[in-house]
Amino acid sequence: MIAGVDEKTGQPLALNRIPKKTLSRDDFILLFIKQLQFQDPMKPIENNEMAMQMALFSQVDQLFKLNEGFEEFMQTVREQRISLLSSLVGREVKIKGDYGRVEEGRFLGGEFELEEPAGEVSVAIYDEKGREIKRLELGALPVGKHHIEWDATDKTGQTVPDGNYRIKILVNGRPAETTLWVYGRVTGALLGDEARLVINGENHVKPEEIEEILL
Repeated sequence: MIAGVDEKTGQPLALNRIPKKTLSRDDFILLFIKQLQFQDPMKPIENNEMAMQMALFSQVDQLFKLNEGFEEFMQTVREQRISLLSSLVGREVKIKGDYGRVEEGRFLGGEFELEEPAGEVSVAIYDEKGREIKRLELGALPVGKHHIEWDATDKTGQTVPDGNYRIKILVNGRPAETTLWVYGRVTGALLGDEARLVINGENHVKPEEIEEILL
């Protein structure tokens, strides 16, 4: 087979052979057969050396089988992961975060946890432009978890548009360091080396970061 012709000399160009980076099981068998074919008849391979090479070949064969089994296992894991992620699309889930969700005029829900009693606790809710549209006055609250009850209306009593709303917990009018959870909708999934779920159309979380799946 001719790779091409030199434009100056008119002579065929030599083929550049690209060596293989890895050897397959068939390559090892071929090498072993060639070794037997071209051995010196006056000095054939001794029995113990033959046994060692057969044992080595058996080990190589087992390694190839082990690698093939591992690849099949990983493919099964990938398929199961895709199936799991697909089953979560459309479901409501609970995650740590500060963006709540309103759908069809209903706030999906949220909660926060106080590590010590607090007076004058309030929940400030902001739209996507950063404007405060509602403040819920909760008064004094004890230690523990507390649900956020919001009827999805603004300061004027009008129902807010569907979408994502940022939530801040305030104590005495100042942002408080609290753990905040929100309920959202799984709207998609990102597949790859590290799978992610898309919550509310924009928040990307790992599957293990989901703390609750609602029926």
